[in-house]
Amino acid sequence: MPRQFAVIGLGNFGSQLAAELTRRGAEVLAIDEREEAVDDLRDHVTHTVVLDATDDQALAEQRVAEMDAVVVSFGSDFEAALLTVSVLRQIGVKRIIVRATTVRHERILETLGVDEVVLPVNETVTRLAGSLMVEGLYDSFALSSDFAVGEVAIPEELLGRKAGEVDFAADYGVSLVTIRRIVPETRILGLGTRMVERILGIPSPATPLERGDTLIVFGPKKSLEKLAKQGEPG
Repeated sequence: MPRQFAVIGLGNFGSQLAAELTRRGAEVLAIDEREEAVDDLRDHVTHTVVLDATDDQALAEQRVAEMDAVVVSFGSDFEAALLTVSVLRQIGVKRIIVRATTVRHERILETLGVDEVVLPVNETVTRLAGSLMVEGLYDSFALSSDFAVGEVAIPEELLGRKAGEVDFAADYGVSLVTIRRIVPETRILGLGTRMVERILGIPSPATPLERGDTLIVFGPKKSLEKLAKQGEPG
């Protein structure tokens, strides 16, 4: 079954992303409240619809909660982006990616708990589309036409093992660079704990591989994609 995405906001970045995902074989629903923006893309994506994405009922009717991810790309209308994210959470969308236009907007979104924020100055349409099209590949950065650094979900088969017990080069064709892990952190003044993301540095042979880890690896792009498809489900 092809991967399914919705792109909300069909400015330059959003429309290019929707078209690129479609070109790569995904089913794409392109959404904008401007009829002319939708018309321009109608022949380049799977489905289009004109609606106000801050209308929770109208958006829920498009069944976006069943899609692999929803990308919100409103350009300068940051208020509309925030309202849309709120609606998407309300209707149960499992993966929300938001385009921010400034570092300040990026920080605000991260403070509000948005896990995936992209800045077009750093994120190209091609790179984001490539990451979205491989399930389990959270992000990747191409170093050449053949090699990349990527973030992948840990495969179920590695849970409970130590980094030194796995021959990543022989078994997966990649090198383990580091591990991203969610860990508890004591709040200021010791008032409870919160969960924060940490980069573990260079893994030692004794570093345990745990459920929920994200492996940051280097290798051929095909090897990264193969490893990503083996990632821990859910």
